[in-house]
Amino acid sequence: MFRSRKTVLIAMGLTVFAIAAAFLFYVSFRRGETAHASSVPDLLSALPAGAPTLAYIDLAAVRASSFYQNRPDKGRITVPDRNYAEFVRSTGFDFEKDLDRVALAAWPAPPGSSASAKEPKKIVVIADGRFDRAKIREYAKQKGKIDHEQGHEVFRFPADDPANWNSLFFLDDHRVAIIEGSSIAALFASHASNPSNDSSGDPARNRAARMDGAAAFIVTRVPTVPDNFSQGSVQSAQLASLARSVQWITLAAAPDGDNLRVSLEGECATSTDARQLQAALEMLRLFGRAALESPKTRQSMDPAAFAVSESLLKTAEVTATAERTRILFELTPDVLKLSGPPKTQ
Repeated sequence: MFRSRKTVLIAMGLTVFAIAAAFLFYVSFRRGETAHASSVPDLLSALPAGAPTLAYIDLAAVRASSFYQNRPDKGRITVPDRNYAEFVRSTGFDFEKDLDRVALAAWPAPPGSSASAKEPKKIVVIADGRFDRAKIREYAKQKGKIDHEQGHEVFRFPADDPANWNSLFFLDDHRVAIIEGSSIAALFASHASNPSNDSSGDPARNRAARMDGAAAFIVTRVPTVPDNFSQGSVQSAQLASLARSVQWITLAAAPDGDNLRVSLEGECATSTDARQLQAALEMLRLFGRAALESPKTRQSMDPAAFAVSESLLKTAEVTATAERTRILFELTPDVLKLSGPPKTQ
């Protein structure tokens, strides 16, 4: 049993730090053109209020950063998605050079609900960039349909589920809204009920306000941990209690010279929970470092992945302040080696 428990803890220790690295690796390839992160609130204000998850990325700032400019592989980034490739060919839009900033609000579907439930999942995206409205309109005629709603020309595109549609419309010449669903009414209903879109009473937006200046962030409320929570064959009341104590998670990043400064924060119910979570993470880091010292681990891992994991586990700072436990670390451009050779469309 001890061996099994130790194996699980080692895996968890590596996972805690790898998740943040993986996220930053994913978002660091979607960029745009200014040297510093632009202000966040104006883009967030276009989103509906009350979402339990908010995400933002200033692709322009990241693309202009030394972190991105010094990436090992300077080849063109492509997205291995057939529908996106067809969209690029038809409209000329390429996120790598045309997309500047993106903000997202998401509402997950309630547990056990279906697509026909009264509260289905919902995603709203607001994006700034350069979009060819005429070409997108023509593409919608060929692959979707065009409607008019709330005084806007709305382009509908089939979703993964053939019975559903996604909606895209222009807020101005350089800003579009994309809504999961066949109606844009929810976006305007939210603003009508809260004209100022004030952050008071909006927990996610209150936390996002602290991220002004970050090039990328995600703020999300943690779903309820089920009563039968377990990790593999290990059932731990203490681990379950710590997991339930985390109310919110915030992940933020900003270019800092040649590196990317990253903060991963868990907001707990009490300061005692935060200190206990800090101690647990430090213990998991020790197990993770011990695992990396094994010759078998070094032989089985990709050299670039091993180097990144080793750096994260050695240099990350884990602190606890009030109800928040935070992991701080820096990523070098070497983390982008994990992408492998660029794919062709």
